[in-house]
Amino acid sequence: MNAFGNIIGILIFIIIFIPILLINNKLNKKRKRLIDALNQFAAQENKRVTEFDTWTDNSIIGISTDKEYLFFIRNKNDYHTKIKIPVNQIKNSYTNQQKNNSKSIAFLELIFEMQHQNENIRLEFFKADKKDAIMGEELRIAKKWIAKITEDLPKPKVLLYFT
Repeated sequence: MNAFGNIIGILIFIIIFIPILLINNKLNKKRKRLIDALNQFAAQENKRVTEFDTWTDNSIIGISTDKEYLFFIRNKNDYHTKIKIPVNQIKNSYTNQQKNNSKSIAFLELIFEMQHQNENIRLEFFKADKKDAIMGEELRIAKKWIAKITEDLPKPKVLLYFT
């Protein structure tokens, strides 16, 4: 009877563990492809990206090692973008959040005000739809990148004159 219980326990463990392992491997492969795509995109500018963040299985943001360019890739059903942004041209950055009736975030984008352009650059981080109804790490990642970009922005100089 003890052997039968052990066999049942092992079978239940396998039934639970194998799907989790397969899903994890699939997500790791998608993440690796996304990182490879980011590195290929950066290589077009002869840059390397060592600091980046990924979320879901379709979005990545990273900065070149010399902090000259910010690279962003997102491939979702209704939103496909691949953009490079010169960091020294960014004047300001912030998030735009739209909430739905239940007060949960329905849309999140990272916005960059550029010095020499009339229009802002908008990067969609999250959009609620049938597949993605709940936001995960997107807001934390967006705030992290705002802090990272704004810390590198030139600070205005204050000149004091004494008479």
